[in-house]
Amino acid sequence: MERMAFLILLVCCGAAAADARIDRARAEGGVTWYTAMNVPDAEAVKKVFLQRYPFLDVAMVRATGEKVRTRILTEARGNRFTWDVVSFNLLDMDALNREGLLAVYASPEAKSGYPAGAVDPDGRWAAIYVRQYVIGYNTKLVPAAAAPKTWDELLAPRWAGKLAIDESDVEWYAAMLDYLGRDKGTSFMRALSGQKPQQRRGHHLLTRLLVAGEFPLALVHANEVDKERLDGAPVDWVRSLDPVITSPSQVGISAKAPRPVSARLFVDFLLSKQGQRTIQRSGRVPARTDLGDGAGGEALKVHYVHPRLAAQFNQHEKDFRQTFARAP
Repeated sequence: MERMAFLILLVCCGAAAADARIDRARAEGGVTWYTAMNVPDAEAVKKVFLQRYPFLDVAMVRATGEKVRTRILTEARGNRFTWDVVSFNLLDMDALNREGLLAVYASPEAKSGYPAGAVDPDGRWAAIYVRQYVIGYNTKLVPAAAAPKTWDELLAPRWAGKLAIDESDVEWYAAMLDYLGRDKGTSFMRALSGQKPQQRRGHHLLTRLLVAGEFPLALVHANEVDKERLDGAPVDWVRSLDPVITSPSQVGISAKAPRPVSARLFVDFLLSKQGQRTIQRSGRVPARTDLGDGAGGEALKVHYVHPRLAAQFNQHEKDFRQTFARAP
């Protein structure tokens, strides 16, 4: 009987705390969200959030990651802090973190359902969706049984000149070396360069050319291949890769957020199953892996791009370009 009374007391205290949090958010009135997400997808997220919290407003500032980062750093230098929440790639987030501009917040939504590497152990950011680097193939040119099942299989003589890569795939290059170790990774990259991969600019273009049969294999983003495949295009991607390099788009809260309670509510929503499914409906790969529908790549051997790579990005870019220099 005493135990039951104690449990009831805990539930009541939790409900009271939640109500107090909502009241504080209501007093703040809303949240300002700086994001690199495109407008239609961001609006879809905003719509569902406001259905859940109709008494709040979401003021969105949308631009490329570089422009968002520059704006935040410029405002900080002028001692202006207008944003509450930011979402963009890990290189930009790392730049804010190094300047001490991110708050510590361990969202309860991130305590489970997220793989290693998706959530900062210090609580300064968490992944909301990911880009997965995979080997895509044209099924008219390469039957599924014949497609390379590992990265090393790309080095077989039969694939010489048959693979296309993005001429700016520095992130993938750096993360592969991080996973394989510098010696083994550098050896692999040099051998892959010896295969004379074709180079194009942009993963979307690579996917479209793969669909058109311009080349049989390409290093592409899994979600773009899936979209084309579901639309009937003759393409698929290899799921047995070890690793699948996984690059997160992350969310963080300003260390000097004008509306910190609303900011936490918004981050909780983005990381929740409802928020992740909203992101998934836009065609993105949610970072959460417990949505119950195979989303998020829980069966894949994923390796998240580590934030520590950001500090050496310029050197990785130089090494990548030297390794995959175009033939004269």
